[in-house]
Formats: sequence, structure tokens, C-alpha cells
Amino acid sequence: MRSVLAVAIAVCLTQTAPMALAHHSFNGVFDASRTIDVKGVVREFRLVNPHAEMTLEVMNDSGGKDLRTVEFDGRLNLTVAGWTPETIRPGERVTVHGNPARSGDGRIWFLSLTRADGSELVRPVNARTKAIDEQRRQRALQRAQQK
Repeated sequence: MRSVLAVAIAVCLTQTAPMALAHHSFNGVFDASRTIDVKGVVREFRLVNPHAEMTLEVMNDSGGKDLRTVEFDGRLNLTVAGWTPETIRPGERVTVHGNPARSGDGRIWFLSLTRADGSELVRPVNARTKAIDEQRRQRALQRAQQK
């Protein structure tokens, strides 16, 4: 009985370990103390878990093209905020503002995106925080006016 249990535990561990390793700590991968802006053309946007991803084609210093990966929050967080697979379309010219990878491999953690027409997409959690802060400011202003 013990050997069956040991085998079952070993199988479970070997099946779940890759998933645990696939998900990473933000601070271990991205540098929150720095932000960068990268201009390019969207190749692909995938609304998936654990993080949505966008492939961005950018011009390098020698005039060639490089691909950069932009990581977003997960699908659930984005869809709750109204995002769909068509929120970012291939072929769009965009400027991405985000945190660079510590490794220097060209990955970026998404903070915001500005389209060629000037419209902006902001990370949903940042937009919610900004809205909550504005509501707090308004309530404080109302309380101050009532005094």
C-alpha cells in the first residue's frame, strides 16, 4: 500500500512541477524600478493564461527587425475589464510602455499602450486603482466642502 501511495505522489509531483515552474515572480523577471517605451508593429496578440502575450516587431539599431514579447495580466483579469482577442490587432502601430526584463532578453511587462491615433490602453488594475483614487479624492473634497 505504501509503495502505491509513493508512486501516486511521485506522479503528481512530476505532473505539477512544470506548471509551478512556468509561472514566475514579477520581481524576479521584470525590473519595476525602470520603464521603457518601445515602438513597433503588432504581429500577434494572444489572450491566454497565465499571461496574455503580444509579439511586437521593432526596428533594431542596424535597420533590421527584431521581435519583442510583451506580457500582460492573465486572461481573466483582462476579460473582466472588457478586453477581447481583438482588443489589440495584428498590423497596428503601437508604442508600449512597460517594465523591461532583468535578463535583457527584450521582454516587457505591459503598463500601457498608445496607438497611432493617440488612443491609449492601460493595464486594467492600474485603471481601477486610478478610478478608486479619484473617487476617494472626490469624497474628501465633498467632506471638506461640508465643513
